[in-house]
Amino acid sequence: MFEGFVGIRLWDGQWVNDVIFGVVFTLFVCFAIVFQANYRLFLKMLNDIIHLKERQNTFAVSGGNEWFFRNFMTVQALLLCGISLFAIMRMKGYLDLLSESLKLWVLAAVVGLLFLFYWAKRCCYWILGLVFANPEQYRLWRTGYNASIGSWGMFLYLPTLWLLFVESYLYIPVNLFVFLYILDRFVIINKMILIFHRRNSSFLYLSLYLCGQEILPLFFVYKAVVYLYNYFGSSTLWH
Repeated sequence: MFEGFVGIRLWDGQWVNDVIFGVVFTLFVCFAIVFQANYRLFLKMLNDIIHLKERQNTFAVSGGNEWFFRNFMTVQALLLCGISLFAIMRMKGYLDLLSESLKLWVLAAVVGLLFLFYWAKRCCYWILGLVFANPEQYRLWRTGYNASIGSWGMFLYLPTLWLLFVESYLYIPVNLFVFLYILDRFVIINKMILIFHRRNSSFLYLSLYLCGQEILPLFFVYKAVVYLYNYFGSSTLWH
């Protein structure tokens, strides 16, 4: 007997897509509101990427709004980075054997790992700045670092939206994601050289920085992601 309209069956993955779309849409709306309310801070952030020293100008704004703006831009960058990495793993087929609810746990684990990685690096930066630099040098570097991360997060909308809404030409958003990350690292390293340059030890300092703050931490993150993937895929607790 006809039992009435029962609707169209959801395809596998629709739930995950809806959750990710909701997160990205909410984040984009929040970014639009923050951008409108802190337009001068946005211009100051772009200025901090180009110029080494902070200049006293009409766009220099301080106070609680600046703290909120800086932290929001950082959270936005880390969230979009985590979503992009998760989308790449999913489209590559690395998560096909996992259930939909478990895929959301993987997404949460990837984002949480990125936040942990970011704050661990910031702690290392703070210790290095406290030991080897004066307060003015560290302040200049921290300003440029925050501006670089915030700008990187804005451009991450491009590969993230491509991964969410375009199912073909995967190499384009992947290459764009890698390019933006390398460009962000280049800006940070360039700031570091200009601020902490020492003629007799600059090459040694740069080598230590690249190994200790850029290469080795990424190796640990890679090992952690592989461990999480193997744990979620093989542990009986998640089946």
